[in-house]
Amino acid sequence: MKKWRNLSLNLKLMACFLSAIFVLSAFHLGSYMRLLNTMTHEAEASANERMTSAVTRLDESLSHIRNSYFSLTYTPAFRTASRSGDPSEYELVDLYDKAELYLGNNENISAFAIFFRNSSKVVTSSGNYLDTEFFSRYYTSTQYDANFWREEKLAAFAQRYYPAAAFSRNSPLSTRPGSDLLPVAFKPYWNSNIMVLLFLDIDALCAEADQYLTEDFYLFSTDGRMLYSAQEEPVLTALPERKDALFEAPEGGYTAQRPSSHGDFIYLKQLPKNTVVGQITNSLYFSLFTAAAALIFGAAIAVVSVWRVLHPVQDILQLFSSGDAPPSGKVDELHYIQANVETMLRQREQYVQQISKKDAALSGFLLQSQLKNIYVELDVPDQISSAEDLVFYILYFRIHYRNGALDTITAEPPAVSHMLLENLRQTLSLLFGTALIFQLEPNQFVAKVSLPAARQDISDQMQYLLQRLDNEREFAFFTVVQSGALGADGDFTAIYDQVLDAAQYAVVEDRTQLLHLPLGLDVVNTFFFPSEMEQQLRALVCDGHSDEAAALAERIIAQNLSAGIRRIHMILLGSAIANVTLRALSDLHLEGGLPNLNSGSVYNELPQCDTAQDYRELMSGFVRSAALCAAAQPRAEEPILEGVQAFLEKNYQREFSMDELAEALHLSKSYLSTYYKSKTGANLSDRIQFFRIQKAVELLADPKLRIGDIGALVGINNVNTFLRQFKKYTGMTPREYRLRKLSMQ
Repeated sequence: MKKWRNLSLNLKLMACFLSAIFVLSAFHLGSYMRLLNTMTHEAEASANERMTSAVTRLDESLSHIRNSYFSLTYTPAFRTASRSGDPSEYELVDLYDKAELYLGNNENISAFAIFFRNSSKVVTSSGNYLDTEFFSRYYTSTQYDANFWREEKLAAFAQRYYPAAAFSRNSPLSTRPGSDLLPVAFKPYWNSNIMVLLFLDIDALCAEADQYLTEDFYLFSTDGRMLYSAQEEPVLTALPERKDALFEAPEGGYTAQRPSSHGDFIYLKQLPKNTVVGQITNSLYFSLFTAAAALIFGAAIAVVSVWRVLHPVQDILQLFSSGDAPPSGKVDELHYIQANVETMLRQREQYVQQISKKDAALSGFLLQSQLKNIYVELDVPDQISSAEDLVFYILYFRIHYRNGALDTITAEPPAVSHMLLENLRQTLSLLFGTALIFQLEPNQFVAKVSLPAARQDISDQMQYLLQRLDNEREFAFFTVVQSGALGADGDFTAIYDQVLDAAQYAVVEDRTQLLHLPLGLDVVNTFFFPSEMEQQLRALVCDGHSDEAAALAERIIAQNLSAGIRRIHMILLGSAIANVTLRALSDLHLEGGLPNLNSGSVYNELPQCDTAQDYRELMSGFVRSAALCAAAQPRAEEPILEGVQAFLEKNYQREFSMDELAEALHLSKSYLSTYYKSKTGANLSDRIQFFRIQKAVELLADPKLRIGDIGALVGINNVNTFLRQFKKYTGMTPREYRLRKLSMQ
C-alpha cells in the first residue's frame, strides 16, 4: 500500500486507464458466448420467418392454379362434357377452347389432360386424341403409364396430388434436365365422369416464390407420401412425426414445416445447423480479432497519452489555479482534485435543475398553444357514433383513359393516378360521414364509406359523385360499382369480391357507368360470333388476306358493340377470335411450326383495354399479323389442298359439281370432303361458296359492273342465291358493301 502511495500521479493514472481497459475487454470477451447463442436463435427465427413468407407465396400460386380449374368447371362446355362422360367431337373442340382459355394461359401449368369415364378420348394442351395415341406418342413416363391413369379416372375423389416425375424429352410434356412435373388431378364434386389432370412445373413454382425453396425443400401429402424434393438425393424419405413449426431434426440442423392453406399437403424445409452456426462463428471470430487489435491499439494510445501528450495532472491543476491555493505538499494531490471536482458536480446539479424547470414551463406553454390551435380549427368537437348507428357501403372505381389522353398530360401516369385518388378522397369525405379509400392498381380504387343508419339512401350522394367524375370526361371515364347497405357486422370480404366481379359486367361504352349490387343481369347470350363468320375469318387468315381479315375482325367487334356487349363478354369474344386465328395458322402446316405472334400477350391485354377502340385495334392488329405471317411463310406441301385451290382459281366463273372437282383430283367425293374437313376445319362446299364471294368482293370495286351481273361472273347464276350468299359471308348486301367501300375511299 505504501509503494502505491509513493508512486507518481502519472503512473497511478496510467495504471487506472490500463486496468479499466483490461476489465472492460475481459467483460466484452466473456459476453461473446452468450451473444453466439442469441445470434443462433435469432438466425433460426429469421430462417423460420423466411420459410413462412416463401411458402405463403407458393401457396398463393397453387391457389391461383386451383382457381383456374374452378373457373373452367363453371363453363357450359365443361358441364356439357361432364354429363355424358363420352362427349362428341364438337363438344371436345368446345372444351379444348375453354381449357386453353383458363388453363393454357397460366404460365405455371406446363400441360393439361382431360379424361372421361366412359370414353377413351383425351383433351390435352397438345390437341384432342384417343388415349392410346396420347400415351404412345405424346406422354412418356416411367412412373405413370396409361393403365395408371385409366384406373385413376374410375376412382372417386375430388382432388389428388401425385409424386413429381420426369417425362421423356420427345414428348410435349418433356421437362428441363433435372426438373420434374407435379401431376394434380381434379374431379368436380357433382360428377365423377370427368377428370382434369394438370402438370405443374414445381421447380419453377418454387423458384418463383423464393430461391430459398430451391434447396432442402420438400412437399408431403397429408398421409405422409413425399410428393416433391428440391434435391436429387433427398435426405428425408418420410414425413417427420413431430408437428412443431420448427424443431431440431435427428439428422442434424432444424426442420421447419407448414401446412398448406387448403390442408391438402405439407411444406417442409431443412435448415442445416452447421451452416447457420458456422456463419455466425466466422462472424464472431472476425469480431474477436478486431476487438483484440483494438485492445492493443487502445493500450498503446493510453501509454503515449499519459507520458507524452496529455500530462493530465498539470492540466487539471491549471484549471483550479484561479481558485484556492493548492494545499501543502503533505496533502495528496488527488485529494485536492477530488474536492474541486465535487464542487463542480454540485454546481452542475443546480444548473440542471434550473434548466429542467424552464424546460417544463416551455413544454406546458407549447402544449396549451397546440390545444388552442386544435379548438380553433374545429368549431364543434367531433361526435363519434358507435358502429351500430352506421351503415356502410363498398364503392369500386376503375379509370378508363381515352385514346391518347395520357399523351396530352404533362404529368407522369403515377402522378395522374395520385391526383385522381386525392380528388376521390376529398369528394367522398365531403359526401359521407367517414371514407377510407385504397388504390388497388394504378387505375383501380376501392372505398369504404359510411352514413348514419337513418340515411340509407345515397342516391343523391352518388349522383353528385358522378357529376364530379364527369368533369374528367375529356381524358377519362369511369366504371363505378356500388354495394348495398351493410351493417357493422356485414361480410365485407364477400361484398368486396362481388364488387370486383361486378365491374366486369359494365357495358363497353366510352362513358361513366354506375352499377349496383346485386346486378340481376341475364348473361346467357354472351356475344355474337356465328360459325359462318368463324369460317370466313379462318379462310381469310389461311389465304393471307390481311386487310380483309382485319376488317372482318373489326366488323365482328362493331356488331357486338352495337348490341351492348359487356366487358367480360368482350374479353371472351376477343379470346374466341384469337383462338380461331391460331387454329387457322395451325391448319396451314407451316414449315418450322407456328410463327411467334406473341399470342399470350393478346389474352393478357384484353382485360386491360379501356375503350372500344382499344378492343378493335388489338384484335384487328393481331388478325392482320397472323394473315401476313400466313402469306409470307413457306407452307408444308399439301397436294390435295393445293389441287382444290388451283381448281377453284381456274373454274370459279362457272358452275360445277363436287363430283367434277373430285374427279379432277382423282379422288372420291366422300374422301375429298372428309379429308378437306379434317385439314381445314371447314366444309368444302362452304369453302367453294366463300371463294366465289371473295371474287365478287373484288369485282364490286369496279363501279362499271352491275351487281346483277357480278353473280354470274363468279359462277352463281341465280341473283337471289347470290344476294343471300353474299350477305351470309359478309354481313351486308352487295349494294351496302359497295357504298361503304366508296364512302371509305
